[in-house]
Amino acid sequence: MQIQIDHASERAVYQQIIDQVRRDIALGRLRTGEKLPTVRQLAGQLLINPNTIAKAYRTLEQDKIIVTRSGAGAYIAPLSSNLSGEVRERIIRQQLERLAVEAVHMQIGRKTLTEWFMQTMDTFNLGSEGSHEQ
Repeated sequence: MQIQIDHASERAVYQQIIDQVRRDIALGRLRTGEKLPTVRQLAGQLLINPNTIAKAYRTLEQDKIIVTRSGAGAYIAPLSSNLSGEVRERIIRQQLERLAVEAVHMQIGRKTLTEWFMQTMDTFNLGSEGSHEQ
């Protein structure tokens, strides 16, 4: 697992870790059952406070992205769709709204944003409607 922290980012370091773990799972770089580095290992690698890593891991566990086994470490959890369709829609719509607000502030037009979105969808093999839905 290769995580890079952008210290100039407005996004909190623990959130950057969460984002990158989620992204690596979506891209297939991390697979179900794969062991994550320990909190100390990752803190040493990134040269950041272990509490920051612990917070990221706790959040990932609460979101059911990872599972921790006492004395054995943290592992990638099986992908699950336990959330109702309504909850999933709300979460995604909130993310899209944040993206749209950023695009407005950066003066990025609808056409450009749509092109970028479609390219990103292709990156994650999210082509046709429902191709990843369960």
